[in-house]
Amino acid sequence: MQCPSCGQQSAEGKFCTNCGSQLIPETNRAEEYLEDNLTAASSDSSSESQDNAGDDATDKLKEIGTDFSHFFVTLFKGPSNAQQANYTDINSSIITMFIFGLLIAFSYHFVLQSIPSGFFMNVSFFDSFILPLIVFILFQFLIAGLTFVGAKLAAQAITFADVLAKYGAYLVPFVLLYAIALIFSLIGLSVLATLLIFISILGVLIIIPTFILMEQPPEGLDRIYILLGLYMVTIFAFGVFTQAFAESVIGNMMGSMFRGF
Repeated sequence: MQCPSCGQQSAEGKFCTNCGSQLIPETNRAEEYLEDNLTAASSDSSSESQDNAGDDATDKLKEIGTDFSHFFVTLFKGPSNAQQANYTDINSSIITMFIFGLLIAFSYHFVLQSIPSGFFMNVSFFDSFILPLIVFILFQFLIAGLTFVGAKLAAQAITFADVLAKYGAYLVPFVLLYAIALIFSLIGLSVLATLLIFISILGVLIIIPTFILMEQPPEGLDRIYILLGLYMVTIFAFGVFTQAFAESVIGNMMGSMFRGF
């Protein structure tokens, strides 16, 4: 066998007959070589899988962004296209609902920040922005759920994912109206701003569920009774949400004020 130190051929044994260095059996050398190759291959495979996972996530985000851009532009040009929305548009619809929630939260935060600091103690960012955002997003999901219940009572062939997608699709023009209302409010056109905000909220509560339920002919209960019931439940839910939210925020504000004394 060949000595790893001097490179000369040596007789079998533990030590080289030429230089006296310890000899490594061929089997051990082959095992070490195989182990090194397996370790390198495993490391390369792990690194490649991590890279692929990162690329897949990036590609997925790009796809969602592209779909939302097409979704929003299409409905901006023709809001009636919301009738064609289905479960494949659910991501874009949820993004639209989130944007509307952001606008609501921003306007609420702006109103609270405009209150003189001596009237109430400083309100936390969570109470003035994060909490309204969460509450309004959950409320939109609740309205979509109630609309789905109404569709099932009318025996319409529609899934909750379809209802949610349609809800976000019909929401696009009302999001634009609310954004315009904020601009009007900032430049002092408070009357127009209030009118547009009222129409936007009315769209969330009543108009959008009506559009969804009117798309298909009913085969169950009469649509008029379903809509009347839906309106009452929706307005009641809106009142409960608003009252609970107001009590929570005012309670925190009062608590903050009394801690200041």
